[in-house]
Amino acid sequence: MRFGRVSWGLVALALTAGCAAAPAKGAPEPVRLTIGGKTVLDGQLLQARAEEELSFTLNFGYVARTGTTPVDCWFARVDQQTEVDTRLWCGPVQVPGTATTADWVPVPLKETGQEEAGVRFEVQPPQVPENGTRSEPVGKLVRADGRETDPDKKTAETSEAGPDFLAVLPDDGKVGNEQLVLSAAPDLKVRDDMLGATATGWGSPDSFPNGDNLLKPGPGLRLRVLRMKVERLLSTDPAFDRMPWQGYTPQPSELALELPGRRQQLPADRLPEEGGVYVVYTVPVDSQGPEALALNTIGTKSLEQRVELPSGKPATDIPAVLRRGGTPASTPDLKQGIEVGGRSGELKVLGVRLGRQRPVKVSGEYQVATASAPDKALLELRISAKGDGFPETIGGDKTKDLLKVTLPDGSTAPQVGIRYDGGPFPVAVVVEVPADVKSAVLTTISGDVTLPIVGRTSVKPTGAPVTVPLDF
Repeated sequence: MRFGRVSWGLVALALTAGCAAAPAKGAPEPVRLTIGGKTVLDGQLLQARAEEELSFTLNFGYVARTGTTPVDCWFARVDQQTEVDTRLWCGPVQVPGTATTADWVPVPLKETGQEEAGVRFEVQPPQVPENGTRSEPVGKLVRADGRETDPDKKTAETSEAGPDFLAVLPDDGKVGNEQLVLSAAPDLKVRDDMLGATATGWGSPDSFPNGDNLLKPGPGLRLRVLRMKVERLLSTDPAFDRMPWQGYTPQPSELALELPGRRQQLPADRLPEEGGVYVVYTVPVDSQGPEALALNTIGTKSLEQRVELPSGKPATDIPAVLRRGGTPASTPDLKQGIEVGGRSGELKVLGVRLGRQRPVKVSGEYQVATASAPDKALLELRISAKGDGFPETIGGDKTKDLLKVTLPDGSTAPQVGIRYDGGPFPVAVVVEVPADVKSAVLTTISGDVTLPIVGRTSVKPTGAPVTVPLDF
C-alpha cells in the first residue's frame, strides 16, 4: 500500500508539473464545445473513454483497423460556432463488407448532470453499423484540444488492411487474373435456388489495386482475394415475383466467409443481382485453420453449405443436385402439337431448371416446395400453350394432370406442384426426379376437363412427346 501511495504521489506531481508547463509552440488551444448551447465538460476524458470502448469493438472484430492512422474519437461540428453533435465519431475504421474507404463509428453521449460551468456526459456503447453499411460524421471533426480535420480527407482510399478486414468490391471484368496475381479456381462454386456464386479467381497477392493506391495487408497479416460471379436468383428469377405467398415470402440466402476464429457475412446489398465482385479480406500470416465459403438457405427447409477455399471441396453434406448446373446454357426449341376443344395449337417448353426448391401455387397462394431427399431434385419445366381459339380462362389447376413427365427408366416423375395464371394450362410444372437425371420426356395425355366459364373441354396431343435434355 505504501508503494501505491508513493506511485500516486509521483503521478500527481507529474500531472502538476505538466499543467504548469507552457503549451508547446504551435500546439492547438482548447476550444469551447457545446451541446444544446451548454458547455461540454471534460471533453478530453470523453474522447479517451470512447476510444477505450472502441478498442473492444476492434478486438472483437466488429470493425477493422484500416490504414496506418490511429483510431481516434472526435466531436463533429453542427454549426460554424461551438455546437457539436450528441455523438462522438471514432475512426477511421472499416466496417466488414463495405468498400475500402474508411468508415466511422458513432458513440452516443448521455447527459449525467448540469452545473454552473456546463453539462457532464458519459459515453454509451458504440453504435456499430451493420455489415456492409457505412456511417459518416455529420460535419467537420474537432478534438477538445482544438485540433480539427475534414472527415472526407480521412475517408480517402485506405492503403493498409488490418485484422478482420473484409471488403466487397464490384468487378467489371476488365482486368485479367494475371494482372491481379490471381489463379483460376474452376471447382469453387456454391448455389441454392435463391443465390449462386462461382469463383473466377483466387489468390493471396502482396497488394490489390485500390483507387489510386495499393491496398496492402498490415503487419502479421496476409491478403486474400476471392473473385466470383454472383446471381441473386431471388431477384432475377421471375418465379419468385409471384404473389401472394403462404406465410412468409422467401428469404434471401446468405453468403459468408468461414475463417479461423471468425465468420464474416457478405452483405446482400453489396452483391449485384447478376455480376462480378471481389471479396478482399485478411488472415494472420501464421493462420493454420481452414477457410471456406458458406451459403445458408433460410426458411423452414434451411440448409448450410460450405466449400473449402480455394479447392471447392465440400466441407458439409451438399444435396447432389446443388453440385451440378441449374439451367442449360440455352433452351432448345421443344414443342408438341396439341388440340384443345377442337382447336389446334402447341405446347412449348420455354425454360428448364433443376434445383432443390421451386415455387408452386397451392389454393391460390404460393409456397416453396422442397425435394424429399438429398438424392432427389425438383425439375421445373416452364411451358406455354397457345392456339387459335384456345379458351381464355384460368384452367392450369384443371389441366395439370394431363401433363406427364417420364424418366429414362420409363417411370413417371411424381408431380410436386404447378404455377398457373390466366391461361388454360399451367405456366410451369414441377416434378421430382433423381438428382443425376440426364433427360426427361414431356407429353400431353388425352382427357376431358371442366374449365371455368367454358365447361367440359377435350384435350389431346397431335404431335410426338418432347425429350428434354438435362445434361447440364
